[in-house]
Amino acid sequence: MKFNQQQLDAIYSKNQNILLIAGAGSGKTTVIIERIKYLIESGVKKDEILCITFTKKAADEMKSRIKEKNLSIYTFHAFCYKELKKENNTIQIFKSNDLYSEKNLLKISLYKNSLFQTKKPKIYDSYQTYLKNNHLYDFDDLILNVLNKISLHPYKYIFIDEFQDTNKLQFQLLLNMKRNNVSFFAVGDPDQSIYGFRGSYIDILNQYIKKFNAQKLILQYNYRSDLYILTAANNLIKHNKNRFKKDLLTTNPKEKEVLIFIGSKDEQINYIIHLIRNNQNKKYTILYRNNYQILELKAALEYFFINRVSFYTFHESKGLEFDNVIIYEADILPYLKDETFFNIEEERRLFFVGITRAKVELYITASKMTPFLKSLKVKRVTMKDIFY
Repeated sequence: MKFNQQQLDAIYSKNQNILLIAGAGSGKTTVIIERIKYLIESGVKKDEILCITFTKKAADEMKSRIKEKNLSIYTFHAFCYKELKKENNTIQIFKSNDLYSEKNLLKISLYKNSLFQTKKPKIYDSYQTYLKNNHLYDFDDLILNVLNKISLHPYKYIFIDEFQDTNKLQFQLLLNMKRNNVSFFAVGDPDQSIYGFRGSYIDILNQYIKKFNAQKLILQYNYRSDLYILTAANNLIKHNKNRFKKDLLTTNPKEKEVLIFIGSKDEQINYIIHLIRNNQNKKYTILYRNNYQILELKAALEYFFINRVSFYTFHESKGLEFDNVIIYEADILPYLKDETFFNIEEERRLFFVGITRAKVELYITASKMTPFLKSLKVKRVTMKDIFY
């Protein structure tokens, strides 16, 4: 496999601690895998390497791609669960029940993930009593109960993927694992930090550089998307002030222009039906902000027997890629109706994530032009352009 110079610098760097700023579609997982292979070939034992990912799906993908048995690849919670099971083999995990609403559970989780620095939820004490009486751990308790026990660990090389989504509690776990003979390799992209509502915060990248005296490397070359798509993405994200400035670069040509369709909800649905029925050899993926948006669209597609469509929220689509993407009702961004959390830069990053999922074609529908949409600087079309 051929690597560009930025990738080679990351794979073979001799620095003890590294922060790799990896742009969308820049091959970050490949770099992590190649660096692990390089370490093993250099004589590092497999049981001295730990890789922490953000989701179980990402962990499973890395395991299948690296083809190295007995390599420790976990999410933060799965890793801590494994550590706790060394002392207690009967750990039971609390997930949800009718006693506690999803909103209250999120508030409790944010309180724990902030290392108890945010406002204590009213229900917190009774919730913890319930867990204790029923011999249960929630996911955050798994990490909290490992914090003070983790300094004596066998790992000499620790990789952390999707580092921009790390919260204070998870970061403290890493700090407690820090020793003079341990190397850390954190990979992330501040332009794709979209989990502030779960306690992640973008400044954690700067804190990592400072606390770990880390070398900053960058992957800018996108191997996924058409140049039209990347240009729109760069035009959008450059308006965020709290970021490491970089443009996504590519050798991919400009082949299919990005289009924004402006019309009513019914017109947007008709446009999507028209688009799919006139391109039956192509598979389309529809991305959207909130689940309630797509009920009418799904019903209309079913009415016309259109079943070659995948649906994802922006959050669900992170880490995935699709040939042909339709972003539906994009004027909902930035989404202002969330009472507990709103950050306009995170909303812009969320839109950026959606745009950069597209490889070949990108279509955006909206009822009106918004500052986000105007910043893309792409062609706008209406029903007149399509049907007349």
